[in-house]
Amino acid sequence: MISQCPHCSNPLRFSDAHREKLSKALENLSPGRTLKFGCPKCKKPIELDKAGAPLAKAAPAAPVKKPDSVPEPSKTIVPPKAPDISWLTDGEKEEADVLDDVPTAMVVMDDPGMREKMVRGLEENQYQIVIPEDIDGAIDSMRFKAYAVVAFSSTYGGDTLENQDFHKFMMQMSMKKRRNIFYILVGPEFSTLFDLQALTHSANLVINREQIDHASTLIKKGVKDYEALFAPYLAALKQHGKN
Repeated sequence: MISQCPHCSNPLRFSDAHREKLSKALENLSPGRTLKFGCPKCKKPIELDKAGAPLAKAAPAAPVKKPDSVPEPSKTIVPPKAPDISWLTDGEKEEADVLDDVPTAMVVMDDPGMREKMVRGLEENQYQIVIPEDIDGAIDSMRFKAYAVVAFSSTYGGDTLENQDFHKFMMQMSMKKRRNIFYILVGPEFSTLFDLQALTHSANLVINREQIDHASTLIKKGVKDYEALFAPYLAALKQHGKN
């Protein structure tokens, strides 16, 4: 087991309980996967392989030089249109949902206003809320706790979605765990309720930040559509001993 941070050489003092959790997490890693957590001293991410050895972070890839001219494609591909969401402002009264238990949702957003609206929307759908301090805290929390919903801002920290470590973590998660999480992406680049866009980004629901005021309605519709589509599949997996 690693004993010091590879970045600042600060000693890593784990409690017995934390050491046991780390050992179990390493044992459960799939081939090629890594375990990531933050150094309590320098806050830099520490990445371990299945044997518990730290990995050196790969150097960023050299930018690909674009050609001076791009040849026009022989055929024009027209993408499907985003769905009509004008019904959001119609003021139609929503039916009340009654839940038997209280599932947990994690909100990973650094914009206070957007985070507050997402939290309110989830609470109105009967979720209890967890808000991590940072990305490392969010990733560490997901290794040891099961969440029904995870909402993430694509512009967290001012970066783009393709550079977000948390989004990469979600995409690399084992399907056994991932299929039980309803993953919501919120950002200016999304068309609200656009299923094809959600699928492209390995999410279950995408929301444009301009419609975040309607988070409660969008979450309710998104979860209902997801359950209608995948409930028979998940039930069949459970019948064959898979969760």
